[in-house]
Order: sequence, then C-alpha cells, then structure tokens
Amino acid sequence: MAKTVLVNIRNNRFDPLTIEEGTFVVWRNLDPHVHSAEVNRGIADYFNAGAMMPGDLSSPVYFNKAGRFDYLCRFHAGMVGLVTVTARGAGSATAPNGGHGHGHEHLKHFHGFVTGGRSAGRLYMTHTPVLADERHHYQIILQGSLPEKAHAAAYEAIRNSTYGDRKVQVFHDHLALADIGSGKITKLPQAELRYYPKDLEGGVLEETSIPGLEENVSVQIDKVLHFHQFNTDADYPDALTYLIYGDAEDTFIDHYIDRAPSFHSVARLAQRPDFVGDDCLGKVLKVSLPSKKIVDVSPKILRRVAFVDSAFHVFWLPPPGVYPLPTDPLRPRVTGAAAKYDVVLEDGRKGQIEIGRFLHFDVRLLNYGVLIA
Repeated sequence: MAKTVLVNIRNNRFDPLTIEEGTFVVWRNLDPHVHSAEVNRGIADYFNAGAMMPGDLSSPVYFNKAGRFDYLCRFHAGMVGLVTVTARGAGSATAPNGGHGHGHEHLKHFHGFVTGGRSAGRLYMTHTPVLADERHHYQIILQGSLPEKAHAAAYEAIRNSTYGDRKVQVFHDHLALADIGSGKITKLPQAELRYYPKDLEGGVLEETSIPGLEENVSVQIDKVLHFHQFNTDADYPDALTYLIYGDAEDTFIDHYIDRAPSFHSVARLAQRPDFVGDDCLGKVLKVSLPSKKIVDVSPKILRRVAFVDSAFHVFWLPPPGVYPLPTDPLRPRVTGAAAKYDVVLEDGRKGQIEIGRFLHFDVRLLNYGVLIA
C-alpha cells in the first residue's frame, strides 16, 4: 500500500519533508490565510496542489521519482518548501494498486468521504469530488458500517460525546471509484477517520485522527445509495437540485453536482421531512429549490463563472485563484434565522426542509484543486 504523508503549513512555513519513492503528499493549511504548494510552470517535474484556504487539505500529489523537489507558495514571496525523495529499495517504483486487482488502474487514487452518520452500524458517506481530476469525477453516497467492535465503539464514543453529529472525514487507501459503482469493491481499504475537536486561532479548524480509528480501519459498504459520473457539458438545472437520504434518526441533503463551476455541500436536516416516508428509507430522493439557481455567465464576458442566485444573488462561484470564497447558499443571511426552504420533488409534489447542521461546504477542491502527479 502506498504511504500518504501530511505536510503542515503554519506561520508561513512548510514543514520539511523527506520521503521514499512511491509516496503521496498532502498539504494542510493551518494559517488564517490562503496558501498554495506548487512549482513554477515549465519545470520538468511540475506539480500544483492548488490554492488552500484556511483549514484546507490538498488532494494528494504522488512522488514516484527520487530527487529534490523545490516548491513555493504563489501568494507569499520567499515562502518555499522542499520535498526530498529517496530511492525505494533495489526495485523500480510502481504505482499504488490498493490491493484489489479489479482493473481501472489508471483511476486509482486516494479518496475521502464526509459522514454525518451517528451510528457505527449505519454510516452515511458522501464522496469529496474534484472536477479537475477525472479520478474524482463521481458523486457517490454510500451507506456503510464499522464491522470491528473496537472500531464501532471508538466511533460511537465520539458521537455520544459533546462532539455529537458534527463532521467526520473518512480517508482510505487508493482505489478506483468506478469499482464501487459496479459493485466490485464492497469495503473501503485501510481507512482512517478524522474529526475537528477544537477551533484554532483565526477560525482555522484542526483536523485530528479519532482515537482508536487512526489507521487500518475496515469500513464496510452495505449499500450504494447514489452513484453518477459527472457530465461536464451538462446545462445547469432551473433550480438548485439536492439529494435527500438517510433514516428515521438522521436525514441528510447533498447538492447535486454535474459540471463546473459548482459546489459540494452536505447538511443534516433538523427532522425528516413529511414527504420522506418509511418506504423512502434506503433510497435517494431528488428535490429542487425554486428560490435558488445557478446562472451561467457567458465565457465571452468572463471565463467560466456561475452565480448562485436568489432574489439577492446569494453568492457567485469564481474561477480559479479568486479570493475570498463564498459560503453555503443555504445558510441564512440573518444570524439565528431558521434555514427553511420550499422544495419540489421530481414527481411534482411540494414540501419543505429545514437544515439542522451544516456539515461540509467546498468550492475550492471541487473546482480547481488541480494536481499533477
């Protein structure tokens, strides 16, 4: 299994790093301002982990060649880092295979899922997509579980603490997501679960491994609730579209993604909507919010940009490099106001939803977290 190493960015400095061939590197921004980790274009060993907002993790960059790799932050002059890659044994380096042998070798990669599931027997996991990387061109919602008793106890201890129903990330070894959709993969390999137990200065969240779930966790995929590959030429729908799923205790909503620019949003509803009956459990319902939509702006006016629109133009989705970034369009504009919205189901029925907790929102990684491995 290929190893993944984390590089922290803090106080405008990169942690020094020495790794072996065949290692993935992930950068984490612990400063209260934006950073990047990249090499100037034109250099043979070019890579770009993209711009990282405060608290962001980059998607991994794969180093499969011994040597010295100098890199920099495009936003801060003189801020440079170094990755030293040493030879790995006598044999030649090989790409990671994830230990499955199911094909799709060119699509295998390190992936992450956001979960809000509070029971170890019923995790609801949604894949974190990257439109700039074809290996992540999927929107996937899974229902899973932790079959090992010790792992289940550690997970439920966090959920039963004051941390409650807040965001948990599931990161796992390299695999091809297409093999999840086809049913060839029924287990997330070598997983690690992380959470956000405290806030740092400047509002940056520190991601921390959950005690007892730091490595080699087995996550069973019990059911694929939703799976689709992005159609990057699709038109935006007439209204923001979401996927609703869950059980009697926890009901979640994910923004439906099909092309860029877009956003990845996951939230837990305050209660199960009236239109979600017992016959809908274990399924995904698609709903639209007539009050909000994405409006595409012609590239003749500005390179591809989209506005998430309501009566007040809630926010716009910028092209790569624009700062600052927006917030979830379902967050109320008035502090303390209830996040209630009228929705329309695919069959024409109408209903209402109320957001109980916002778990995850991202536009950076989805739209321009470009990685050259």
